[in-house]
Amino acid sequence: MGNTALTAQDTLQPVSIPNLNEVVYQLLRERILNYEFTPGQRLDLVELENRLQLSRTPLKTALSRLEVEGLIEIHPRRGTFVASVDAQKLDEAFKVRSAYELYVALCLFKYLNDEDYAFFDRLRQQMNDLAEQGDWQAVALEYLQLDRQLHERFVLRGGPSRMAQLHQQTNVHTYLRAVIPYLSERDFEAIHFEHEQIFDALASQSPDRLNASLLNHLESARMRCCKALSREAG
Repeated sequence: MGNTALTAQDTLQPVSIPNLNEVVYQLLRERILNYEFTPGQRLDLVELENRLQLSRTPLKTALSRLEVEGLIEIHPRRGTFVASVDAQKLDEAFKVRSAYELYVALCLFKYLNDEDYAFFDRLRQQMNDLAEQGDWQAVALEYLQLDRQLHERFVLRGGPSRMAQLHQQTNVHTYLRAVIPYLSERDFEAIHFEHEQIFDALASQSPDRLNASLLNHLESARMRCCKALSREAG
């Protein structure tokens, strides 16, 4: 009996405790990406400490990482702000993002499995369901979240982990949220049509076709969103 107890005890593994700095970083990052903190908004650090029930140290560590990613801007004596969006930032982010995704498109299919194709099928159906509602401004944020999942899945499955991290740091989807109010119904219809072309390319399992449809979508989206920002500025 004693040996049995000892053996059972030896099989116990240390309990994994989440890293507080990482938890705070991920929480704030998601709030920004989900547009709960909007571009240009000033973050009240005292309020954040109280709401999250933590000290300033893990909060500052998380904010420093977010600043490096370009998601926030820290101005001495002025405060901490969610990064604002301008045409130059968005243009640069799209070009960097395109470099990652177009590279991945050429080698993606050898890494995909049945689970991935099922994921893409579900995503396509969800996007179609939203498109059929007809009120694009009402469903735009939900649609954009699906778009984010699609593009991140490409890089996550077809590229090294470091590439996935850098792709996320382009912050394109954060910037896109800022231009949603300035996109027309025709813009949204074009976006959805481009996604349909991407899903068709995935179904055909043709690297060249996927690369071409992604290039068309990303370049069209870049020009479309920069134009929307120009309308906002005007």
